[in-house]
Amino acid sequence: MAVGKRQNIREIITKRFIGFFILVVMLFVVLLFNLYKIVFINGEILRNDVFNTYIKERSVDATRGNIYSDDGSLLATSLPKYRLGLDPSVYNRNAISEKNFKEHIDELANALANFFQDRSAEEYKNKIVAAKKSGKTYLLLNNRLLDFQERKKVAKFPLFNLGEATKTGIVFDKVNVRYAPFGQMAYRTVGYLKDKVAVGIEGSFNAELKGTPGKGFFEKMDKNTWRPVEGGEESVPKPGLDIYTTLDINIQDIVESALMKAMTTYEGDYGVVIVMETATGEIKAISNLSKNSNSPTGYSESFNYAIREARDPGSVFKLPSMMAMLEEADLPLDMPVSTGNGKYHHYNGTMSDSHPMGTISVAQVIESSSNVGTMVLMKKVFSSKPAKFYDYLKKYHLIESLHFQIQPNPKPNFPVPAKWDAFQLLWSSVGYSTQYSPLQLIAFYNAIANNGYWVQPIIVSKATRADEVVIDYRSKQVRDASPLCSPKTLEKIQTMLEGVVTRGTANNIKGTSYGIAGKTGTAQRIINGRYIPGKYYTSFIGYFPVKKPKYTILVSIDNPQGHAEATYARQVTAPVFKEIADNIYLRDMKLHRKLSGTLPDSLNTASLSHTVHPMDQSILYSSLGLPRVEEDGSWLEFKMDKQTVQNTPLSFPAKTVPNVVGMNLRDALFALENRGLKVKANGLGTVVSQSIPPGSPTRKNLLLQIQLR
Repeated sequence: MAVGKRQNIREIITKRFIGFFILVVMLFVVLLFNLYKIVFINGEILRNDVFNTYIKERSVDATRGNIYSDDGSLLATSLPKYRLGLDPSVYNRNAISEKNFKEHIDELANALANFFQDRSAEEYKNKIVAAKKSGKTYLLLNNRLLDFQERKKVAKFPLFNLGEATKTGIVFDKVNVRYAPFGQMAYRTVGYLKDKVAVGIEGSFNAELKGTPGKGFFEKMDKNTWRPVEGGEESVPKPGLDIYTTLDINIQDIVESALMKAMTTYEGDYGVVIVMETATGEIKAISNLSKNSNSPTGYSESFNYAIREARDPGSVFKLPSMMAMLEEADLPLDMPVSTGNGKYHHYNGTMSDSHPMGTISVAQVIESSSNVGTMVLMKKVFSSKPAKFYDYLKKYHLIESLHFQIQPNPKPNFPVPAKWDAFQLLWSSVGYSTQYSPLQLIAFYNAIANNGYWVQPIIVSKATRADEVVIDYRSKQVRDASPLCSPKTLEKIQTMLEGVVTRGTANNIKGTSYGIAGKTGTAQRIINGRYIPGKYYTSFIGYFPVKKPKYTILVSIDNPQGHAEATYARQVTAPVFKEIADNIYLRDMKLHRKLSGTLPDSLNTASLSHTVHPMDQSILYSSLGLPRVEEDGSWLEFKMDKQTVQNTPLSFPAKTVPNVVGMNLRDALFALENRGLKVKANGLGTVVSQSIPPGSPTRKNLLLQIQLR
């Protein structure tokens, strides 16, 4: 009985074991099946899901091209910046890394706290220790971008300075940041890409500047951080093209200073200056200033009014009207025009002059900026054929868009004759009921300065890769093959523009040695569809030197205030034009003429010491009868004490700062800028000091200040 019982127990155990074994085998089979299913059936899908979640193929931005001025000075470039990250997992690898971590974590936390000044050393330590314990492979220590020098400093922090990054855990994530070496200069024109907003040259030439992105694999570190996977890059980015503008940084500086001074004085809502090189149509400077309470100066560049803002042009539009009338009717400049009591009534509208002028000549219609005189002549010439006036404006490029390189630039708002009402012909002839951008108007005036030939304004000359010109934008520039008008009409127009300055509405800026020609414009502003008395848009457009124009300049200021005389362009914008022209003339040696005339006899008994420009030596010595130095283009230190004369040729060693003490401003600028130096001058008279000692090493675009007295 006992034997049988033991046998039954054995059978039960055996059955149970067999059952358990079968169950284990079945589970193993199920496990193998699921493993097979995961690896071979669903494996590709699951692998892709994981790969797409933690490792992705992402676009690698190309290095953005640089933007240069006309002399090669950098206006915008991309500089590498770095975010500081950490791979805490390296401190868990072995006993040595654990030891290093324990010994230096407090020192590292203190260094980080002192450097970033945003959290305590204890907070930095807790953050790093927690990431290490959790096995994180990436921790963003601070979101602030570091420059290269800061990166070098951080790399020397405790723990980070113990070896290679793979051992110390330090990670520098590179970010390319746009940098403008000249700060806010031409800010809106050079432009930017920010918050999906693309403006200026940066925006309009983005396709050329951005290059061709590459592709690479990145590992997801946290919610917003991706880190490149080494060896996973599939294609290398192709850098963007470099863009060369026509901007002259010296003229741009002159323009911005003059406009800021005027805006501060007259408290305008916004102001615009454009400087165009007459023969080429190249824009040398653009400045746009508008009120900004957050700016220290009260003004900043927030909108490109020069290109995008279309306004009633006012009296500056009388010139294309007059050109069309002279072409159509060959009006003599001395022909009398009756303006009566200075008011012109047409249907229910009345246009007035600033004051009654009575009977004036055709020339005086422009010189005195008579609204009534312009309307009288317009009615006489075009009332029976208004469409002909429209055709002239079309020929003058005042109907269609300029297709300027910076986009968008609006098409002028000038209705076709079929849509004209009873006022359109006459009111538009004096610059009302139409809208034009400043750029559109300066292009027309520039044609008058350019012997009648219209050239399309450009601001970008070429796009390059290294030294290779990839795109030549000058070759695409539109140039009229024939002038806008006959030589006879052009001569009359130029005579009237000179008369505006010598005896007309801008005679307060006459008397320069180089001569100015131009036209004032004062238009009532439209607010909510109505012209408001006392609110004006003032402008002056002209060119200089008057005989051989090199530059055409537009100055406009909207809603000038703050002074009783801040009403007309004569007081507001014409003086800004003159200030800009004066400063450009001082800096452009090619505009200057040689000295002429004789020196007074009193100099024969006086003491005199001066640095003489090579161009002036022949005049000086022929007048004084002094011993002559061979003209080899050398500067001369001329010293005279009564009857004793000493002539010492000067030489300026190559690649050094010359000595300009004793020179006048013109000569000092010539000597310094020919060495590639950028000059800031203070005072009047002759140079008494210079900020960089003579003989110091020089380099291109080095800033040097000179004091004159």
